Amino acid sequence: MNNNSKSSRRNFVKVGLGSIGALVAAKSLADNCVSAPTGEQPLGPFFPRPGTPTLPVREDTDPNTPIYLANDNDLTYVKGNSGKANGQVVIVEGVVTDKDCRPVPNANIIIWQASHSGRYNHNGDDVNTDFIHPRTGEVIQRKIDPSFQYWGRTQSNELGEYQFKTIVPGFYPASLENKWYRPPHIHFLVSATGFQQLVTQLYFKGEALTDSDWIEELNREDYLLQSADLSDEERKKLVVDFKASNEWALGELVGTFDITLKR
Repeated sequence: MNNNSKSSRRNFVKVGLGSIGALVAAKSLADNCVSAPTGEQPLGPFFPRPGTPTLPVREDTDPNTPIYLANDNDLTYVKGNSGKANGQVVIVEGVVTDKDCRPVPNANIIIWQASHSGRYNHNGDDVNTDFIHPRTGEVIQRKIDPSFQYWGRTQSNELGEYQFKTIVPGFYPASLENKWYRPPHIHFLVSATGFQQLVTQLYFKGEALTDSDWIEELNREDYLLQSADLSDEERKKLVVDFKASNEWALGELVGTFDITLKR
């Protein structure tokens, strides 16, 4: 890793874990907030509980820290590993608010996801290791990426702002028999004092994404995203538009995923 990359990571983590400042300060929370609670999605089977990772990734070496809390908000790099995660890098940023658009500070936000090849770092994800891409016929090898963090955490700042740096996860077969492929998605678990815990998933769209047409097709056919349990407004809010931003010198795509909690 070169010095510029190291500097970029240090600056990112400092911003992500502290006051993000200009991230949302230039816009009014009341003008931009969607007051409807964020739609819920299943926790899924691959939450990183103790003993479940195939390749333990722990930046915080204190054994008393649960493994799902042991990593920071930059998933593209693992502390002590000189490699860089495979995949298209993205920044996920947003504001955590209540239904009245008031910011929720100190909300704990945990995310977990598959690698670029669509593989979770979880002992339970051991079937259909390789599969045929239904559109191209390419053999997709679902591999563990030792340079990818797989899960991370952060807290919202005093303005309710939060931020993660990660990669676009790969799609993977949820059921080859039913020809159901899960689109790229990131799992979120959000908790804050005085609010109900939220479990949800972020989905991707945007012309700047690699294979954007294929991702949109997968979104349209996904049983969980298209569930009748979600309203149209909730579904729309879960699909985040990722675009290039001049604020990021390295050219990462940026998407805004605002989160509204229920009391």
